[in-house]
Amino acid sequence: MLNEEKIRLMTKLALYEEKNGKKALSANKYFRNDYISINMINTVLTVSFAYLLGLVLWVVYEVDYFMQEITNIDLIALGKQVLLIYVIVLIIFLFISYVVYSVRYRNMKMENRAYADDLKELYLMYKREEKYKNEYRPGGERSDDENFGF
Repeated sequence: MLNEEKIRLMTKLALYEEKNGKKALSANKYFRNDYISINMINTVLTVSFAYLLGLVLWVVYEVDYFMQEITNIDLIALGKQVLLIYVIVLIIFLFISYVVYSVRYRNMKMENRAYADDLKELYLMYKREEKYKNEYRPGGERSDDENFGF
């Protein structure tokens, strides 16, 4: 006999594992601060690469101006300005990534708790089914089997 509730629960668990489970279950490997730190380091690397790429593109675009004014440009002041803009951009992105990854971690933990609860419910269904099969056997009670040596 098919248990529709058990089938629904198993389908729900399989869909979760297929769709979100790999990312969410991988979050169980990390503490909150570790998860956020790893992703913030990734953000620093990504923002640095993107900023350098943008800076190179800007220099290539303005190469005529730099060639004409190379002797008149205060390179130290320009370097300080470029560095200041980089630090400001980096701080903004780090704040955004902290908020985003904190929320993601919290959501994944809640999803994992719900997943664990569903797994526990499925386990209990199997236990009840096993208990039912052992207690109610056709042809008599369990004690009848024990009495007759079966």
